[in-house]
Amino acid sequence: MTLKPTFISTAILLSVLPITYAAQAEEQATAKIEKLTVTGILPDKLEAIAGSFDVIDEEYLESRRPLSINEQLRTVPGVMVVPDGSMSFDLNIGIRGQDPRRSAKTMVMEDGMPLQLAPYTDPVNHYATPSTSVSRVEVIKGAGQILYGPQTLGGAVNFVTKPVPRNGEVEGSVTSRFGNQDFSGLHGNIGWGNELGGFMFEYSQVQGDGIYNDSEYDVKDYRFKGELSITDRQTIGIKLVHTNDRRNQTENYLTRDEYASDPYSHPTVELDEWEQDRDVVQLTHKFEVNDNFTLNSQAYYTDTFRNGLRGSNSGRLVDGQWVSRLRNCDAANSGAGAANITELGTEDINVCGGRHAPRQYYTWGAESRADFGHTLFGLQNDAIMGIRYHQETAHRKQVFATNTAQREDYELALREGEDREGATLDAYALSYYAQNTSYIGNWSVTPGFRVEDVRTRDSDEFSSDRASDSYTELLPSFGVAWNGIANTTIFAGVHKGISPARADREFSSPGARAEPEESTLFELGMRSNYFKGIAVSSTLFHNNIENTIVDNGGTFDNSGESEQQGLELAGRINFGDIYNQTNNIYLSGAYTNLWTAEYKKASDPANDGNRMQYAPKHLMNIDLGYEHTSGIDARIGAQLVSKQFVDDENTRIESENGIEGTIPSYTIWNATVNYYIPDTSVTLFASVENLFDKEFLVSRNEGKLAGRERLFFGGITYDF
Repeated sequence: MTLKPTFISTAILLSVLPITYAAQAEEQATAKIEKLTVTGILPDKLEAIAGSFDVIDEEYLESRRPLSINEQLRTVPGVMVVPDGSMSFDLNIGIRGQDPRRSAKTMVMEDGMPLQLAPYTDPVNHYATPSTSVSRVEVIKGAGQILYGPQTLGGAVNFVTKPVPRNGEVEGSVTSRFGNQDFSGLHGNIGWGNELGGFMFEYSQVQGDGIYNDSEYDVKDYRFKGELSITDRQTIGIKLVHTNDRRNQTENYLTRDEYASDPYSHPTVELDEWEQDRDVVQLTHKFEVNDNFTLNSQAYYTDTFRNGLRGSNSGRLVDGQWVSRLRNCDAANSGAGAANITELGTEDINVCGGRHAPRQYYTWGAESRADFGHTLFGLQNDAIMGIRYHQETAHRKQVFATNTAQREDYELALREGEDREGATLDAYALSYYAQNTSYIGNWSVTPGFRVEDVRTRDSDEFSSDRASDSYTELLPSFGVAWNGIANTTIFAGVHKGISPARADREFSSPGARAEPEESTLFELGMRSNYFKGIAVSSTLFHNNIENTIVDNGGTFDNSGESEQQGLELAGRINFGDIYNQTNNIYLSGAYTNLWTAEYKKASDPANDGNRMQYAPKHLMNIDLGYEHTSGIDARIGAQLVSKQFVDDENTRIESENGIEGTIPSYTIWNATVNYYIPDTSVTLFASVENLFDKEFLVSRNEGKLAGRERLFFGGITYDF
């Protein structure tokens, strides 16, 4: 597809104008200040960051062998991941009490580029960067997230992918994994580079059984990265990604009685399908104008198609049991139809139809960001200034297939099916941001702001209904950090956040969109490595949100004002360092106490004081590990998630269709062992999730969904 002229012209404007300014700065710079570089979205001077953040580095990822985003992020305090599906392909990340459903209220990025399908109009996530392609994960929960967006209510997550090799040698690795539940994984990358440039090809695939019996997934990810140093100070880069995602799964889960009978069996698993094809182009330009000034620019384009086919929906009562309803099965029983499995009898379920939800998303954008040092007022300062343009279009359709042919061909269903729906959503956003850190003795003071200028336009494809909206939001931030104690930072900060209003699924009338959510987040915390072998961090936070948006099925509505406050703790003790031993026993953990996550001025006064959806009061992860100089690295860990409510009414009595009720607390054990074979480039590993095969409930979205059964796998990695 040809990029639209607005994107091309904007990209040129954003790239050329700052470069002109940078060239002038190169000529005029006189003061010698420590060079500022950026890795991912966090600066090198981590001790000066006036807010909370967490970094999951490559060593951690290699030792833990995370299967999915759930395993990657569960050791980060304040982060709740709902493991919706066997491998959490559909991201559900909630930070500090925000609803984790499809990560719609968390800014999720890969190499600084948005991962949401449409961040401003339909900010859902059905894709996660493969864990084998990630070299670093950054989570920002403090005022520093003000530079990114649009979703900055609770925090931002950035997956940094593996770099292109530049040491003059061919480099790469191959990893193969096999386990129960027909699980297998393959990853390989190879690249070469030198001082002039480099390239890398990468491939990953995971396949296996889903949560339900006879369900399967097969997800392939193809990547290319290239870099070229066009001068001693300028480097251009390109990243290409293609993802092919095929699963037979549903988002309509089980009724109360179906779950009680067998939580891992679904009546329409033969019909349910999910397909997604995703193509990404990301271009980057880095210009180190001088030792004090770096200009980073990027342009990106994404093209994503997805279709979910559901063979059932919420249940109905049949012979004293609640069972899932079949969608459009009029062809059964010689045309008499069947509303459920019981009525279908022994007839082949493949005669039934289903509901297609094909959707096409396009996003494109460009950004230029200047990182520079200066000595205004005789102080050392690090400043960031940038501008970002983003445009997106989403085509959302829905149609009911009435027979087998339409079920197997969504395009045929769109022409001949029933109850066709379609909407086109467009958004145009221009963001300006700036942040300056001044160093005053042991203090660093960091004010900043972001301006979001947004226009949206929604149109129904089967009627004359149209809706448009525009708004401009000024989002200031301010943070202070003190480093008066060795290897210790004490910080405090405040910032305004926003989450744009989403377009309703059921397009009805102009002006139907909710108001954007707005937040004010305060935090006070510390992080320290003061004592040998001990690293600790703690953060108190308080968040006030206006126009809280909730998902009411067909619409997204403002549910009033809400408040979240709590405490985050994290730490690691390396006993080997403390006692000067070459071998190491370590204890690490993360704990969140979200003592408040409730409505204060709900749109329905009856909900005042009620707990917010999917906001557990307690989250804890703890690991005990052992590292030996012979190459053995082993650990065992446990994850605790306390009770959750799933609706604003805090319904405690379970409904027959399984949608209402609570999610009980659960504790899941896991373990990993690695053996780095000495004097080789080979690593052998084994891992198990849900060690004691505990049955536990993770979601009630459109029915009851169980968590993953025990999954163990082993494998081998060869680095070259």
